[in-house]
Amino acid sequence: MKIKKRLLMIEPHSDDGVISAGGFLEKFRSEYEYHFLLALASDLPLHHNSFQTREQRLAEYAAYVSHFEGVWHRGANPSSEFPLDMDSRLDLYPRKDLVRLIEEVIADVRPNVLMFSGPSFHHDHTAVYEAVIAATRPTARYFPDEMYILENPTYVHAINTATRFYPNTYVSLSTEDLNKKLDCFKKCFPSQIREDVNYLSAEGIKSWARYRGLEARADYAEAFQVYCRIIK
Repeated sequence: MKIKKRLLMIEPHSDDGVISAGGFLEKFRSEYEYHFLLALASDLPLHHNSFQTREQRLAEYAAYVSHFEGVWHRGANPSSEFPLDMDSRLDLYPRKDLVRLIEEVIADVRPNVLMFSGPSFHHDHTAVYEAVIAATRPTARYFPDEMYILENPTYVHAINTATRFYPNTYVSLSTEDLNKKLDCFKKCFPSQIREDVNYLSAEGIKSWARYRGLEARADYAEAFQVYCRIIK
């Protein structure tokens, strides 16, 4: 029996992973053991929806983890476990504590592959990104063989070179792979579906996958940025 590699997905918000890499997760189910870390969930008013509670976000995320038969990691300390109730306020949370919490989960999972959101105009994403980088510093307890930065299509208009996404790795997707991704998004995150003209609508995600597919010489694709890859 083939031993699956461990993949840890670190997401600032509950829908970040499926938007960025849902096709990858669907395509390679048989090759990876999926582990998930959700950093944030809070009661929040939304631009596209009147209001969503923390409990709703957690229920949606639980459905997503279950869909991929994954393991949801919350950390070892009940007093400060993930997800933190600091959505859109993560700049007020001590960075050293955020690094420690992420470091503990990485050390517990010991993933072969780590996927995580990159920096952006949303300071939650930047804080989690920087914490992941600190948690995988050369002197950390554990360092994954492969680390990939996820792409979120809403960040293409970022003009700051520090937050710009530079794709250098593509995963080709078939129509079936993409449809499974979109079905997962609609089933697991109904509160996050936008109108068709939005980047984060089902149609917007499909269009972006087609755009990346043109770059990858495929019907559809997802793009990633390699942070580190160790070839053994």
